[in-house]
Amino acid sequence: MKPNPMLQMTLLLVSALCGFSVHAQQKWPTKPIRMVHGFISGGSVDITARLLAVHMSEMLGQQVIVDGRPGAGGTVGAGIVARGEPDGHTLFLMASGHATSVGLYRSLPYDAVRDFTMISMVAANPFVMASASTYPAQSVADVLRMAKEAPGKINYGTGGVGTGMHLASVLFQSRAGVRLNHIPYKGGNAAPMALLSGEIPIIFNTPAGVDAHVTSGRMRALAITTGKRFSMWPNVPAMAETIPGFDVRGWYALAAPKELPASLVKRLNDVVQATLRRTEVSGKLVQLGAEVTPSTAGDAQKFLASEVARWVRLIREENIPQQN
Repeated sequence: MKPNPMLQMTLLLVSALCGFSVHAQQKWPTKPIRMVHGFISGGSVDITARLLAVHMSEMLGQQVIVDGRPGAGGTVGAGIVARGEPDGHTLFLMASGHATSVGLYRSLPYDAVRDFTMISMVAANPFVMASASTYPAQSVADVLRMAKEAPGKINYGTGGVGTGMHLASVLFQSRAGVRLNHIPYKGGNAAPMALLSGEIPIIFNTPAGVDAHVTSGRMRALAITTGKRFSMWPNVPAMAETIPGFDVRGWYALAAPKELPASLVKRLNDVVQATLRRTEVSGKLVQLGAEVTPSTAGDAQKFLASEVARWVRLIREENIPQQN
């Protein structure tokens, strides 16, 4: 059989293109890397992104530039990454709000699970249920008893409708079979101030947001909203000690646009793991009220899917208003 010149040329072209693709991936990164997030400068997400960027820049030999794109609960930044090229030069510091936004917004310009390649979980922070030190409730059990005696009469504050602290409180009420009266404030710092001024007796907040007040004795930390106790406050009960199986936390994960090549996923995962092993990184995250939670890319992808499903279901069941 005579060789087919056209077939031979096609095979050579395919081989050359494959070789070029592999070569390009081996040379990665070839330019500065942009790490997008969807929140304001100076917030916990931004601080975490900048912490990662410093150490990842050192390891990769290219600068990792943090690009905050706040707006619409973090979905503006998410949309930018979802439309990005999967070449490893655009990364995304995803936060737990990107899982809850699926249920909170009527529509999104991307699919929160399918349009991202998860690289690794990064860190997680619990929420805390706290009360004024003068409030009669000394424990979660006391709050539950008082709430059952006066349904819907106990006020509590959060950083706003749809925030992680609000959804943690909604799940708490759903699981415990009680009703409290939600007072939403604009931002996580406003609720602690309202509690200290006597406006409300209970808040759901972050450990970092109330740590100074708990240490001074002006607030009482009733429970951490996770399945086990938090290293920052080992003497504060986990919510699961009163409500078995209760586990809610804010989290951060590193992601990229969908279809990121497996070789780059592996390389980036290795870099994230090495970064999180550095004591200066884990120590800074503890100061922010978070603990490092490195993972495989596959586990991060499964976790994202499970979080989206959980919060969509809860938001619908509890009739939390959706936003445009």
